[in-house]
Amino acid sequence: MHKYDEFAHAQLAPHLSAGEGIELTGFLYTKSLKGVVLSGGLSLIGDGYYFAALTPRRMFIIATEMGIASLKMENKGMSEILYTDIKSIKPSGFLNQKMIAIELKDGKTLIFRLNTLATHYASGQKQFIETLVQFVGAGSPRPN
Repeated sequence: MHKYDEFAHAQLAPHLSAGEGIELTGFLYTKSLKGVVLSGGLSLIGDGYYFAALTPRRMFIIATEMGIASLKMENKGMSEILYTDIKSIKPSGFLNQKMIAIELKDGKTLIFRLNTLATHYASGQKQFIETLVQFVGAGSPRPN
């Protein structure tokens, strides 16, 4: 387990229900690649980064930030999304640069990006989107 995985597990342990465990961790961000290129990389510093964890019934998101030299292990706020609150998930992207649009039943849409090669930040990075889609599918009632 990576130090960032350990951080996410430690932050979320008090919030897990009895018998609920973290199945997978991921590292998400909201920065656009265009903005990074136009700023010469300076826009990488600051907020817009998230540790994410999937349990069989919900997704946790821990806001953090990027320092000058590396990602900070800092909890700047945490939220959770029950899979039953998700209307749809639309994955997209190419090669290792992926994006997921999570449409909630209340009308909000959350857009996150992830790099499947960033496994040094989260051990479940490569399987994150696929696992999220599977969990949401398993937890949502199917129309007849």
